[in-house]
Amino acid sequence: MPEKLFSTVTIIMKLLLPIIVFFTYINYSQACNGYSIKILKYKNCVDDSIIKLPDKDFNIVLDKDCNFYTTGCVEITKSFKTAKAKYLAKKPPMPEFEGEVDLCQLSGMLKEKPAITEAMAVLSIPTKCPVEKIKVCGGPEHKYNISKYKNFIGMAAGTSDVKLEIEHDVGKSCVEIQASFTKARRG
Repeated sequence: MPEKLFSTVTIIMKLLLPIIVFFTYINYSQACNGYSIKILKYKNCVDDSIIKLPDKDFNIVLDKDCNFYTTGCVEITKSFKTAKAKYLAKKPPMPEFEGEVDLCQLSGMLKEKPAITEAMAVLSIPTKCPVEKIKVCGGPEHKYNISKYKNFIGMAAGTSDVKLEIEHDVGKSCVEIQASFTKARRG
């Protein structure tokens, strides 16, 4: 049982890190189950990034009803056929979590994870290649409800740093994010 849980957590982390990159958030918001989310800083860390986060006005909203959606747009500046990613996540006091994932193979990895597949479809995140040049914009009409996971949100509490480097057939993408996830104080 612990091995199966570790395997599931590993797969989820491999899938969630790219999602985090696509759905960075700037503004503080009151989240589901009383948690708040705030991006401390983020940046595109290579010039001419293929997957490009905007300079401003891009947010993640996690409302009190546990609806998750984005505002703003992410731009895919060139069509690509490959996306091999290296990721590094730090969340003290946990050990660093790093690895590699072929983002073009997500559809195969997600066959037995219908909830993640549904979330990625609602949020317009591609799970296979080729991916065309496009601007992907979010909004409340593209929301995904995560209330069935709200009792696990506390495991994400604290400050996290994530770096994602992606090699494409037409160039590179790189994003660094530092975010804080805290429970609001009462009284």
